[in-house]
Amino acid sequence: MEAEFHTVSEIAQHDSRPKATGIEDLAFGSLAGMMGKCVEYPFDTVKVRLQTSETQVFSGTLDCLKQTWNNEGFRGFYRGLTSPLVGAMAENAIAFYAYNRIQGVIRTATGARPEDSLSLPQLFLSGGLSGTICAFVISPVELVKCKLQVENVQGYGGPANPAAVKFKGPLSVVSHLLRTQGLTGLYKGITPTVARETIGVGFWFGAYELVCRQLVRASQHSAKPLRSKADLGPAGIILAGGCAGISYNLASYPIDVVKSFIQTADVRSAGSSLAAERPGIAGTIRIVYGRGGIPAFYRGLGITLLRAFPANAAMFMTYEYLSRLAAELHKK
Repeated sequence: MEAEFHTVSEIAQHDSRPKATGIEDLAFGSLAGMMGKCVEYPFDTVKVRLQTSETQVFSGTLDCLKQTWNNEGFRGFYRGLTSPLVGAMAENAIAFYAYNRIQGVIRTATGARPEDSLSLPQLFLSGGLSGTICAFVISPVELVKCKLQVENVQGYGGPANPAAVKFKGPLSVVSHLLRTQGLTGLYKGITPTVARETIGVGFWFGAYELVCRQLVRASQHSAKPLRSKADLGPAGIILAGGCAGISYNLASYPIDVVKSFIQTADVRSAGSSLAAERPGIAGTIRIVYGRGGIPAFYRGLGITLLRAFPANAAMFMTYEYLSRLAAELHKK
């Protein structure tokens, strides 16, 4: 007779799958990041353009899609992909590696056994700390990505500003930043990036673990009750991964708007009377609020949530099944 569990904490204690090694976390996280980024990038391009452009440029998501297609074609949706693709691979490799290693530290600090699963608050904490670490890796990558995504928008509906710097690709952006602002230029917007990743990744991992445990708990009254997250099928992982992506964005989206606005300030204002103005966080919040109040901090959220579900489902599916494959190979 199968054991019946009544709480998520009881369920958590029965995940007997061998823990992934550090190398496996890095490798599987990297592949998961690549898969997710390829799925989400066109949506991300639209999101960043909606976040950072004047309201008169795009009337909404559909208008942004239409104008991007008409002005740049299919390639316009993948403009600047190289940098964030590499960044996503590095970010997710570090995120999964740090997440699992931090859990080990918490187990040691609390006297828990290595095979014991942590409580949900402890998992949220592990996720948040891993996000803090990731922020310092992805901040330069996102800076380059945002500049490339927004650059061409300045010419929509009219001639491009001749004073604006035209970038040929990621290396061109990096070279320009190092030449004009030095190494610190690559970390423009680091503070909101750290805030976004700490909060967002905490909710990302936390929501994933919560949904997985609830699905296992809900199965206890079925004909074939599940014992742990390792028994979940594709549908369960897709649901948990999609919910994780939505949770990440709902928790951190206003911070992301501020971050994107700061990182693209020079591109958007090149050659204008605002070219010398580089507002800080407080100034940026005032500017964004002045564009439409509280709703301005959620501009582009719809398409962000639309891409968050499939992209994050793909990431967790990739990581989970690679981890399961590795666990089976370890048993042989």
